[in-house]
Amino acid sequence: MFTAQPRMRISLPTIISFILSVLILSWGALVVVGYIDLQFIPEEYEFLNIPSLAIVFGGVLSSVFISTPFRDVLKSMRNSIRLFSQTEITEETLQEDIDRVLDWQRMISTDKLRSTVKLSNEYEGTFEGFLFSILDTNYPTETLREIGESNINESFARKNRINSIISYMGRIAPVFGMLGTLFGLIVILTGFEDAEYLLTGLAAALMTTFYGIILGSFIFQPVSRKLDNSASLEHFRKKLILEGIILIEEGHTALQIYDRLTAHVQSTETEILSNH
Repeated sequence: MFTAQPRMRISLPTIISFILSVLILSWGALVVVGYIDLQFIPEEYEFLNIPSLAIVFGGVLSSVFISTPFRDVLKSMRNSIRLFSQTEITEETLQEDIDRVLDWQRMISTDKLRSTVKLSNEYEGTFEGFLFSILDTNYPTETLREIGESNINESFARKNRINSIISYMGRIAPVFGMLGTLFGLIVILTGFEDAEYLLTGLAAALMTTFYGIILGSFIFQPVSRKLDNSASLEHFRKKLILEGIILIEEGHTALQIYDRLTAHVQSTETEILSNH
């Protein structure tokens, strides 16, 4: 008995992006070793050593594009610009979520059918709307919890997959910095008696290491940690909302719901919010 194997599709954007990345890497390496002259960079910017940056950046991109789906790489790049952004989830917003749950409890305790339909439409396209649409179907609380947690975990895993790409870029950036350093050492060894070659090779060796450390330790790794914290906060917030809606469905009073959710926040805020 034969089982069908998943068919691998050739991704043209991935191929093109990988080739361009390799060309950037190759161009930087050829300039460093002296096979290509660098003419278009103004003299006042030569200290930046653009070929060294090309080696590191081209190497990181080529490695990522060959190992990761093109769409996920684009998402990770888009998320990388969030280094200096501020999360929308704070202690205040979590308290606002608790207040919203209490408002929902008052509405649903008055008229469950109309309230769940209204809330489902009001929060359409959000996690809350998803839960209210399930609540409207009169599933038991065990099923509501199971479906809600499945949605939360799937969303969390998807974000972690994107964040892992950025973390991977942070780990390999210093590796390609060392690769550029090897090219610089080749220049030094092949032109040891020529002071110009010696300085060129030394500059390339140092600058590629510098760019590898900067990109890895000061950009990609901090972005990855920031996005991991953001994903953890979003995961916790959704669990809080799910717990609140389940408590409403179980018929708990507003005071009981407030105490349960507040205790839940206080028991985890030190662990999660302090890491942000």
